[in-house]
Amino acid sequence: MFYALFVRQCIHSCQPFFAMFARCKQRVNALTYTFGAHALLRCAGMLCILLGVVSQSHALNILRVDSDVFISGDIVANDDVKLRAEFDAAPVKRLILVNSRGGHLNASMNIARWLTTRGVTTLVAGPCLSACSIIFMAGQQRQYATGYEPRLTVVGIHGPSMPLTGQLLPAHAAEMLAFYKERMGEKYDAGLLRVALFEMKDASGFVLIREISRNSPRDRITLHCPTSSTPRWRCTEYPQLDAYTLGLVTSVETVALDLPEEMRPRMP
Repeated sequence: MFYALFVRQCIHSCQPFFAMFARCKQRVNALTYTFGAHALLRCAGMLCILLGVVSQSHALNILRVDSDVFISGDIVANDDVKLRAEFDAAPVKRLILVNSRGGHLNASMNIARWLTTRGVTTLVAGPCLSACSIIFMAGQQRQYATGYEPRLTVVGIHGPSMPLTGQLLPAHAAEMLAFYKERMGEKYDAGLLRVALFEMKDASGFVLIREISRNSPRDRITLHCPTSSTPRWRCTEYPQLDAYTLGLVTSVETVALDLPEEMRPRMP
């Protein structure tokens, strides 16, 4: 996603089909933190796996395995209520975010604020974009996990926008900025976060922060791609910044994880 063709690096080399959509029953004025680049990637003429079967879901999919809770899909209004109910049902030690392109800003902020009081570990497997990144930052301990190819395991941060029109909403980004700053602590980089939240060309632009331990130094460089069509070579590189130096994760090690069958990446 966000990259021109380049055989060696699928996440760098794939250009997406851009497909912004929202459920028709959602109110047009519902503030949604949307991810613009959708499921299929082209990689040297071949299909790369990004969202797979999970991408077909239009609401948060929640699955418990012992004390682990896995969530994937789009975040919609009232998903914060659903997730709280799952936590109330039995103790939860880890919340694993699997292949989510984000969704409803208010619901995601509600989840994130509440999670900060629970002391859980949050893990990312595959893309965790937009509002998903807010939820990820609520973990007391935060790490990347296995389950997807290393270059596809990425946290993407950008500002909020309207779901149908893609209209940017910079006035609503201040709350997000404050939350990232709180969670990143002394490692917080004001310049990069302001770029991510306030300097998008359109709703498909992202700051992309990739997994560390399974990637080469080149593949773990933080990037700012202002639109989904920006080729890799035109994205701004931040070679001194990675997920750990930014305070995004609390450990550089990737957690070995067995994803539930229904959340594993599959060929479309």
